[in-house]
Amino acid sequence: MRWARLGRAIAPITLSSLLGLICLLGLVAAPPAAAASPGDAAGLAAANIGKSAGSCADRPTSNSLGGAAFDGSCTGANGHPEYWCADFAMWVWQNSGFYSVGLTAGAGSFYVYGQNNGTLHTSTSYAPQPGDAIVYDYNGNDYADHVALVTAINQDGSVVTANGDWNGANTSSEQAFATSSAVVSVTIPANQRAVGTIPSTVDPGDHYQISGYITPANGPGTSSSPPPPSHSPAGNPYSAAAVCGDGYAVIDSHDLGSAVIYLLYNNSTGNNCVTTLADSPGGQVAMNATLSVQGGGSATNPGNFTDYAGPVTEYAPGNCVEWGGSYEDAAWTSGWSHCG
Repeated sequence: MRWARLGRAIAPITLSSLLGLICLLGLVAAPPAAAASPGDAAGLAAANIGKSAGSCADRPTSNSLGGAAFDGSCTGANGHPEYWCADFAMWVWQNSGFYSVGLTAGAGSFYVYGQNNGTLHTSTSYAPQPGDAIVYDYNGNDYADHVALVTAINQDGSVVTANGDWNGANTSSEQAFATSSAVVSVTIPANQRAVGTIPSTVDPGDHYQISGYITPANGPGTSSSPPPPSHSPAGNPYSAAAVCGDGYAVIDSHDLGSAVIYLLYNNSTGNNCVTTLADSPGGQVAMNATLSVQGGGSATNPGNFTDYAGPVTEYAPGNCVEWGGSYEDAAWTSGWSHCG
């Protein structure tokens, strides 16, 4: 019997997810908000155990906040119900106040989100926490079979999870599966919770393997932003925000060893900005900053600089970007990322 939804490699942009992103971006103009709490996400996920996809389901229900669906659960497949485990997890994080840029209806987007925000845990010794997402069978191409949320850790170490789009009809029809499934609580035994393990309680017929745990991030506009690089260029008189200009906030960074590459975003203009900052400027060296928009433009700024390379900017609201840079012999370029 088929128990869980399959993740989408490429998911459609739904009206509700777009509106959620617009609401998130609108917060940036306000004073910094308090960081969201993973406990709130765990509680919201648990509050929806037993709920169906929404008003479109065989057993129509409203979610615990009174809505008719979980993001695109009823309309994401060209106006029809879609496999919605990622819709559910994204809805929980968004409504708990977490940063959700880059998340889609594809389960694999949570793994990529963890990579992009520094919150992916793949160590076998990691102890999962309430509010974490669990991705199963990530294949390295932005695709995974399932994503669930941790709602509690029992005293014996077992992990209680909420699984959207679970226990649907045994059918090859996406719509029939989605409309017959529900949010279901599944407990992973303590000795089967490590990354790389195939829990016996999770879809035993398909042998789902835990690929990683992802902690939700507090993004720009909150008092707790994504983790900074392993070091900051304290000897540089410039900051990334000063180089890129007013309205830009750091959303990611990569450490080159003697410099740091920064990716920033301006919510007002929809522009991304990349700059590479030297750690301890002492004279001109070869540096670069690069930025490309998937399906759009690109910019680069190679040369010999003292303090920084760039800034390079491109308009990219709702588009994936590829960003990077170099300092002397060290160079790095991301994959397509930050697709929100």
